[in-house]
Amino acid sequence: MQLNMTTDYAIRALLQLAKSNNVLSTTKIAEEMKIPGNYLPSIIQKLREAGLVSVRRGAKGGSTLAKPASEITLFEIINAMETTTRLNKCLEDDEFCSRDATDYCKVHKAYEHMQSLLDSCMQSVTLADLV
Repeated sequence: MQLNMTTDYAIRALLQLAKSNNVLSTTKIAEEMKIPGNYLPSIIQKLREAGLVSVRRGAKGGSTLAKPASEITLFEIINAMETTTRLNKCLEDDEFCSRDATDYCKVHKAYEHMQSLLDSCMQSVTLADLV
């Protein structure tokens, strides 16, 4: 699994907000974190929809973290930005398996174990840890 560039930008944007602890414009975030400025508003929108940032409009507007950095995990950020974080299709909610074998498949059980470890790892790292 490889995270897409948008997710990397989202993590960087949130790190900048956590470091500053202030309202920041998308221009300021983009400059500081080397994120394409025209791309950042759509990233901020997704993060707002996920409840990770708050957005203020107007002359003194910008973005801030919606909750403390210690309460925002990589798991939340990655899940907000990626279409899926599942290692294999059989781990999705619909448990699709072309063999109808998810109940007894040893490969599926191994994937479940690996997914559990990956999820736990992502849940254990907060923005505060990275700042």
